[in-house]
Amino acid sequence: MKKQNLYLLINFVIMILIGLAFAMVNQSQTMTEPKDKLFDQKITLENEQKLSSIPYMSANSVNFEIVDTKWTAKDQEGKTIGFVYHAVIKNDFALSGSGIDYGFIEILVGITLDNKVHVEYINIYQSQWANVGIQKYIQDNYDGLNHLIIGTVPSFDADIVSGATDKPATVSTDAIKALVQSVVAIHYNIVDEDPYEEIFGTDAYEFNVDTTFTSTTHVTDKVLVTEGTNDLGYIYSVTGSGVYQDGSSDSIVIEIIFGTDDTIIGFVLPEDTYNHTGGSFKEKNQTYLEDYIGLSISEIQAVVDAGGNQDVTSGASNTRTLIDELLEAFVSEVN
Repeated sequence: MKKQNLYLLINFVIMILIGLAFAMVNQSQTMTEPKDKLFDQKITLENEQKLSSIPYMSANSVNFEIVDTKWTAKDQEGKTIGFVYHAVIKNDFALSGSGIDYGFIEILVGITLDNKVHVEYINIYQSQWANVGIQKYIQDNYDGLNHLIIGTVPSFDADIVSGATDKPATVSTDAIKALVQSVVAIHYNIVDEDPYEEIFGTDAYEFNVDTTFTSTTHVTDKVLVTEGTNDLGYIYSVTGSGVYQDGSSDSIVIEIIFGTDDTIIGFVLPEDTYNHTGGSFKEKNQTYLEDYIGLSISEIQAVVDAGGNQDVTSGASNTRTLIDELLEAFVSEVN
């Protein structure tokens, strides 16, 4: 090989290596932004939506946990891959030497199109001994967590430095969890209403376990509902497992609520025990259950056999199948 050609080849290889090095450095730099760490890729935030205003903060101002901004997250090709929320916690745990006389945590919460939740911190100004623990808590618990099980994230002692156990430092991490739950509630339009108050028409209801009831395979308990000395009705809890999406299987609980005339007056699908896909899918099955309101136990089977309105549960038919199975089990085991 001629020297001239050899020099050209060497220069070409050097240029490739320089280009690769530049690309790696550039990628490293761009991925240092919290927004890019959320989904482990460079993203742009578009369609900004202001949800609330952050109050003035000082050492004497009120503490708060606020979700204030929402964006659409798009990848480098302009494709929507999820949504990002900006959230802030203000508390009393000031970071010594920071120049800020109040505690402050600023995070981004990302929710992908397949309902996975990711969290990255922007700023953490908390007591010095808690900062590392708070970072660890976020990194260990919110990297692609299913939105339905945020409530199962355990409490975490952020004081991992001293290891003290008599007064665990869970206030900041519990606040982060509550804030992430608030984001999920906003994103999926989960309204914090009391379904029992709506069904019974009063907020003075009381629950009392029926100690005479014996649980069965699917019917786990019976609760009597009263208001003072007046009977309002009773509730059966029915549970079981079934497929809900792509072969995934998990359990749900259906609360079947009866009035004093022994007819169904409502249903509740408790959020913390509904382990199937939520959002609009859950709403469809809640709507389907309304077909059974006004029925007695002996009338349930006929409605199950009739099949009901298939359009109501379009896209959520797997869970609807489980609901039908549980209603049939309820009739069989209670009668």
